[in-house]
Amino acid sequence: MRRWQALWSVGLALAIGCVVPSLAAAASEPPRVVVEQTIQQVLDTLEENAAVIDDNPDAVEALVADIVLPRFDFELMSRFVLGQHWRQADSAQREAFTAAFRDLLVRTYISAIDEYSGEDVQIPAQRIPDDADRVSVQTEIVRPDGPSIPVAYALFLRDEQWKVFDVTVEGVSLVQNYRAQFSDIVRADGLDELIERVSAGVIGDQP
Repeated sequence: MRRWQALWSVGLALAIGCVVPSLAAAASEPPRVVVEQTIQQVLDTLEENAAVIDDNPDAVEALVADIVLPRFDFELMSRFVLGQHWRQADSAQREAFTAAFRDLLVRTYISAIDEYSGEDVQIPAQRIPDDADRVSVQTEIVRPDGPSIPVAYALFLRDEQWKVFDVTVEGVSLVQNYRAQFSDIVRADGLDELIERVSAGVIGDQP
């Protein structure tokens, strides 16, 4: 796995975990507090279940399906990723792409389990407006053998829950990267071909 894919895998795994409610966290809690509490919960879960995950990779998929997936708005992410191609797509294509993109991110999450090696995560002091419904929470993955990796989580408030709609690692947005990559495929081969390739896990060069 190339370095960027590895970093995004870890960053995405933490981003997915950062919006899993911790101790029934309410939406009224500042998003930074939710991120801080639940990132630690995710790291603890990885550590506590390391043996189970190693013996049964399907356990990760079940965790994603039952807990993690509801914390992302995949339709919004799909709209952002496809851009103008979303507006041109029919309802069947939109539904198919959203499902395929969701599965792609699930596979990315699962790969993060293999990449994670005990890195710590810190959340620097930052000002987040109390009345905002869309925020960016800055964090750092602290590596023992190299510089820290900045990871920003873009979240928005919907139905009293904070949901992730993008992850930015070292200044590079996951959504924007896929948008550029997918747009090239749609222009060259059409949206149906993109959906087929994403579904099959054949999506071209990874970051």
